Amino acid sequence: MKGIITMSFAIKKITEEFTALPTQEKIEFIKHVVASPPGEWVELNGKLYFIPEGPPATNEEEEIFEIANREINAGRGVSLNEFREEI
Repeated sequence: MKGIITMSFAIKKITEEFTALPTQEKIEFIKHVVASPPGEWVELNGKLYFIPEGPPATNEEEEIFEIANREINAGRGVSLNEFREEI
């Protein structure tokens, strides 16, 4: 049980430290911990988006790319709080 409490405290501390980082440092951190294809992370209206380079390579990637573009165009994305919860 002590290990779980210690882990929860560590996750909370990391989350707080991540939240306090400037946007560019958050993006650099994400680049190091998230495996992603070539592209660019950007912040728009407090939300982080990944914009891949070049055309998708497969039909599945094409579908994901189209869904992501619709989300971006609709002004939806992952809020920083949602992202924090995921990590």
